Amino acid sequence: MSASPVRRLREVRMTDAGEVGGKAASLGELFAAGVRVPDGVVVTAAALPGPERRQGLADSARELGPGPFAVRSSGISEDGVDRSFAGMYETVLDVAPDDLGTAVDRCLASARGAPVAEYQRDADRRMAVIVQRMVMPVAAGVALTADPITGDRESCIVTAVQGLGDRLVSGVAAGDEWVVRGREAVARRRPESAIGARQALEIAREARGIADARGMPQDVEWAIDGDRVLWILQARPMTALPPQVSWVSPAPGAFTRQFRLGEWIGAPVTPLFESWLLSAMEEGMHAWFFAQIGQRAPAPHHVVVNGWYFYSLNWVGPAAIIRNLPRMLWHLARHPRRVAGISASTVRHSFPVVEREWRADFRPRYRAAVHDAEARVEGLPVGELPGLIDELAEVAGEAFGWLAALAGAAYKMEMNLARFYRRHLHPSLGGSHLPLVAGFGTHSGRGAHAVASLDWWYPASAPPSAPPANVHRHLKEARHAAEEASFAALASSPRRLAAFRRLLADAQYLVPLRETQVGELTTPWPVMRRAVIRIGEALVEHGVIGEVDDAFFLRREEALTAIEHGRLEAGVDVANRRARLAEQARLVPPLLIGSVNPVLRRVWDAFPRMLGAAPSATALVSGSPASTGRATGPVRVIRGPDEFDELQPGDVLVAPMTAPAWTPLFSRAAAVVTDVGSAAAHASIIAREYGIPAVVGCGDATARLRTGMRVTVDGSTGNVEPE
Repeated sequence: MSASPVRRLREVRMTDAGEVGGKAASLGELFAAGVRVPDGVVVTAAALPGPERRQGLADSARELGPGPFAVRSSGISEDGVDRSFAGMYETVLDVAPDDLGTAVDRCLASARGAPVAEYQRDADRRMAVIVQRMVMPVAAGVALTADPITGDRESCIVTAVQGLGDRLVSGVAAGDEWVVRGREAVARRRPESAIGARQALEIAREARGIADARGMPQDVEWAIDGDRVLWILQARPMTALPPQVSWVSPAPGAFTRQFRLGEWIGAPVTPLFESWLLSAMEEGMHAWFFAQIGQRAPAPHHVVVNGWYFYSLNWVGPAAIIRNLPRMLWHLARHPRRVAGISASTVRHSFPVVEREWRADFRPRYRAAVHDAEARVEGLPVGELPGLIDELAEVAGEAFGWLAALAGAAYKMEMNLARFYRRHLHPSLGGSHLPLVAGFGTHSGRGAHAVASLDWWYPASAPPSAPPANVHRHLKEARHAAEEASFAALASSPRRLAAFRRLLADAQYLVPLRETQVGELTTPWPVMRRAVIRIGEALVEHGVIGEVDDAFFLRREEALTAIEHGRLEAGVDVANRRARLAEQARLVPPLLIGSVNPVLRRVWDAFPRMLGAAPSATALVSGSPASTGRATGPVRVIRGPDEFDELQPGDVLVAPMTAPAWTPLFSRAAAVVTDVGSAAAHASIIAREYGIPAVVGCGDATARLRTGMRVTVDGSTGNVEPE
């Protein structure tokens, strides 16, 4: 037993951790560094129950003052670099001097009854107990000196609640959240208005000082008392922090995972898909745009950063317009209605022409190409399979060009309808335009299959069924009611009513057309995937790779070399690529990277507002309103097909994105929230047809919303709030 069962906190150091525990030793080091910590003592782990311990505690308490006190654990293995055990043992607050002995016993008893991981040794269960002067806070919280979601070491995340911080630490309250970078503090949410920007900066400065002194990111608990004095209650190393990665674009300009092909990809891309099908589709799509309207997009069409795909936006903006203007003017003179599709104000003159050409020429040609490939894929020699894939990849890119034109027209028409509604109907009717474009009974994936992602590594599944008839009937009735209410509200202005009817007719006409295209786009995927599988089987047979689907982790040129020469190039490590992809899947990529010009930024930021997005001081995450209504339920984060069975009826589906194979989940979900997506995305359209709220394009919903949290999804304002 120690010479003294009770020691002053300011006297202990990390070398005493075996006696006083990790938390107390950490507080002692903070004292030594001059950090403002509430004075206290520690009942050592070796102190046995009895008169000596109680007497030592009473004597020490008198030196600390009249109380009240905070009594908390200091386990021998607690607050370590590898294991924090935060919140595992009991804390007793606002303890009177006469009750200290009982409070210490409660903490020690919690160590005996707490669950302990299998790897934790019995010796680790020994526990010391800290007794400190109680800070009576007006605000309290936690400061994390690195972003726990992204791993960004330049950001300090400060969370705060009014009063005691136990509501925040226990998860009962979400609290305010401030992001501090350098000398700037930005509130991400402020449901309690517990602190202001100046205080957030002060807390972050103190927490960063502790982290700098300790050489690693820290999880710091703090409190501000009635005199506005900042106190540090404890500091521990941050555990399970994502790796620090850079999201700097390797190419100039702006790139996003939130548009066109990016809306179909919710995970890091496999090498074969990125270097073969994805690149070929982009080439085909942009060749189609050049042939149709004279618009050329500069290379590269995409970049891959930390395994994640980002599509180029460098064909947008003043410089791109000037560069393309001569060719587009030439097309405008010869095919004015085609070129009219680039602008929301003139798109209604374009889509009928584009649709006729799509139906008359491309659609039958696309179907014929897929049918021909299906007949040949099993009989072709392996060496000829790349040619078959190239043929389908090229025509799939053209298919996406037609989809971008017609689905893009649908999106622009919906934006026109949304703007009209916000300006002329919302003041009297409230709500949004969304009920006007729902209830058509459409659902994507009516072909012979449904994909979970554009990445052909994921096998296709059976086509989804239509929404239940009663759901469709209810939505159709709601749509008709919204139409009649709008017509009545505009009756006093025949001219405005006529304009609204035109907008409405065009927007509603394009909804089912868009879903028809979405369902047909990926009809070549099973054929192309089968061709890759056959290539993989041949490479396994010749000992080039170990497993058939290792082929998906080769790049196109590597696969072609392996087919021709029966070997891989030096340095190709498939196992390492698989492992790296799994690690990259845990990263949280931003929606935009690179240099975004101001014009594009203004347009980009305006999209959610056009749909009715309303900022909320209490939202956990926000995005674009995609399907109207409110629903409350437990979060269920689903990242891919292998987790589909985990979604329970009434859960809030939180996903990176959704595609046709995800559609059956909508019949169980109370609401849908996605990282990427727009009003034209699969999640938006299908949520409307199932009559459930949806918020899309949140960026990091799958990281910030945890399975089991209860939230309310507001599909009209684009906010996800704590229940």
